[in-house]
Amino acid sequence: MKIICAWMLAASVAGTAGSTIAAQTGPLPTAEMQPGIAKDISRHFGSAPVDPGPIATDLSPALTSAAVDMAIREVADWQLEQSQPYFDRIWTWSVLYSGFIAASAATGDPKYLNAMKAMSEKFNWEERNHQPNANDLSVAQTYLELYLLAKEKHPEWIAPTRAEMASVIDLQTLSKDTAKIPWWWCDALFMAPPTWAKMYAATHDHKYIDYLDAQWAKTSDLLYDNEEHLYARDATFIPKRGPNGKKIFWSRGEGWVMAGIARTVPYLPKDDPRRTFYQQQLREMAARVAQLQDPVTGLWHASLLDPEHFPAPEISGSALMVFAITWGINEGVLDAKTYTPVITKGWEGLLQHVYNDGRLGDIQQTGAEPAYFLPGSSFTYGIGGFLLAGAELKRFAATHPSANQHSAMAPDTVANTDPSVYAKMHLPSPKNPQLPDLILVGDSTVRNGNGDGAHNQMGWGDAIGEYFDTTRINVVNRAIGGRSSRTYITEGHWNETLKLVRPGDIVLIQFGHNDSGPLDDVDRARGSLPGTGDETRDIENPVRKRHETVHTFGWYLEQYVHDVRAKGATPILCSLVPRKIWVNGNITRQTESYRGWTQAVAAKEHVGYIDLNEITAEKYDALGESAVEPLFGDPHTHTTATGATMNAESVIAGLKALRNDPAEPYFSAKAATVPPFHEK
Repeated sequence: MKIICAWMLAASVAGTAGSTIAAQTGPLPTAEMQPGIAKDISRHFGSAPVDPGPIATDLSPALTSAAVDMAIREVADWQLEQSQPYFDRIWTWSVLYSGFIAASAATGDPKYLNAMKAMSEKFNWEERNHQPNANDLSVAQTYLELYLLAKEKHPEWIAPTRAEMASVIDLQTLSKDTAKIPWWWCDALFMAPPTWAKMYAATHDHKYIDYLDAQWAKTSDLLYDNEEHLYARDATFIPKRGPNGKKIFWSRGEGWVMAGIARTVPYLPKDDPRRTFYQQQLREMAARVAQLQDPVTGLWHASLLDPEHFPAPEISGSALMVFAITWGINEGVLDAKTYTPVITKGWEGLLQHVYNDGRLGDIQQTGAEPAYFLPGSSFTYGIGGFLLAGAELKRFAATHPSANQHSAMAPDTVANTDPSVYAKMHLPSPKNPQLPDLILVGDSTVRNGNGDGAHNQMGWGDAIGEYFDTTRINVVNRAIGGRSSRTYITEGHWNETLKLVRPGDIVLIQFGHNDSGPLDDVDRARGSLPGTGDETRDIENPVRKRHETVHTFGWYLEQYVHDVRAKGATPILCSLVPRKIWVNGNITRQTESYRGWTQAVAAKEHVGYIDLNEITAEKYDALGESAVEPLFGDPHTHTTATGATMNAESVIAGLKALRNDPAEPYFSAKAATVPPFHEK
């Protein structure tokens, strides 16, 4: 009840200046959604605090066994402690149990497996209801996995489940009292088929496979959309349309089906004629959901075709899809080259919803359709999906050692080298409205993720505050990782930042790292045309789903300059910081491209210019390769906190070198130790 009251309070202040929750998460749960959330919490499925604390900073998105193992353990340990006293046999718990079994196999830690055996013994290896439906039968997946894993077989462990299966196997409908087919809702394809397939593996009785194949075919015929290659949640959703007029496809529902395939196929007979059907359906669904993956967060929205009305990433559906696609790669069902970037982005996105204590957030409450939830919303089945994904990714990491070349940690893919920038990105506003502002605009080399040094990476904008007296000026870092001079404008970030700019403010602008990409690729569509002229190119933007006229890099810089001047503030252009690329003992400069174009625009517009590329490059040259190496948190682009401080001092040196330095009145005592830059 306390949590409900807190949500009601959050909802009551939505839209006001103090409503940070609404600003950070999008739509809050409605009054109609509250009773369901309260019921889930009362049944100990999970919790949804208004303030879940800080996001974890100790998890790496690298697809290595050690990194994935750490993420599995952090989430599994927290969840086991929270939930073990309340274990039950309802489906919400069953999915978590499947995750614990996978976590034990992946990490080699028997405590998760032992907890599952204790749970099974507590419930005498029985289902919660006689003549169980798919949800009731889901707990038997764990009973059967324990049976199959045990060296010494115990028929009594699976005897109750065999008896219950016998009670329904001859029914052509859900029960004697309804005309509904047994698996009339798509979630059922995760809950029941793996149990029937595992029972075949335990007994070698083909009747279980015959039942499975027949019932899945009925469900597919009823619910599978052959145009969208997605499942309706149930037949009532086939005619429904969402707020945007499009069909409603629930990400968790698609995750249930895809994960159900991944958990069923391994136990089918090799000669099962339906095996190719399941594999083909996974291929079709994987191709479709890959198209619908959010290019920024790497995750999926609760309503797959309506990210506008459901803007928050939803973790339970996303985790199940990452699990299923990874399994498909591991088993050779899906093409590794095509789908490795999908699971890489997905895993990076999932990790941005793990909190310091191990809580996994942004999990939608139980239901049958897309809904709203708080960032701290954490429920058992979502954790189960995450653990399944982690276990499969660890298997992937062991057999694909080169996978990290697809990772956002790779050089020249700056949009994703910035894991904290995703759904938990909170851009700051001026702390003291009575003071002037120093506003920073740029990419991840200025502000990496949330600016907290996560993953040993930090931008110079989050180190520069120490060089200013913050009792006299606000330092407001509005840079966003992965953005180019173009996309910072077209995504609406510049418009929001410009609202903060007042007469007398100083605005530092640095772009160039991300402008060289394609104009219209399906992942980012962030490139600008080279040069400083008025050339344009018309495209159909596949990310923003609209027509767009793309301009040159210099044209976009001029827009920033003009807008800042119109506000009565002072714009200053900075060339991009150098990457760690050595040629003949020297750091490479970018004179003929973004560095030179920035300088050209500054000269044309008669604004201040700080040549960060040259200032920092000279420092690197003087230090040498071995000394520069620890200044970077990735191979080429993103600095550590120490490297960020060096770049911040380059900014101060560049400011001091300006003929009329507007920042000089606001320098701190630390800035006094930095000499002005004098080009060699």
